[in-house]
Amino acid sequence: MIARISTILNTTPDKLWQEIAKPQSLQYVAAPILYFFPRGDTDLNPDWEINREYPLDLFFLKFIPLGAHTIILKKIDPEKNEILSNEKGKLARIWNHTIQFRAINDSQIEYSDTIEIRAGLLTPLIWLFSHFFYRHRQRRWKQLLSSKAKKENKHGND
Repeated sequence: MIARISTILNTTPDKLWQEIAKPQSLQYVAAPILYFFPRGDTDLNPDWEINREYPLDLFFLKFIPLGAHTIILKKIDPEKNEILSNEKGKLARIWNHTIQFRAINDSQIEYSDTIEIRAGLLTPLIWLFSHFFYRHRQRRWKQLLSSKAKKENKHGND
């Protein structure tokens, strides 16, 4: 099943790229619903790398384990404003996520998450959850980008 969730973000593509390239941003936008904890020597501090496997432990509400989850970034394309990850986990054997965005004007972008979900009999339930979760993520993107803009404006006015 395919889930598509879109929103308008008050930012520019360049400013979104500054945040979206950081794995820490995933932690911020997923919280407090989902938490990703690195497994083994996985490092989530530098920028995302193409074709690198990120083995993680996934938790619901920080304390309910959902099992292993692996993220592999297949494409990061600043020219097309697109990111593609192939993901899999204990609950969903396929969770392919595409992020796309485009400028609407000088201060807004249309942002879209498209998720291909294959989880056997659980697919419809996980599809429903994905709609709830990605709407949450998009709200959190708005919060993160707004707080960054306020800091920039504050420092710009000093």
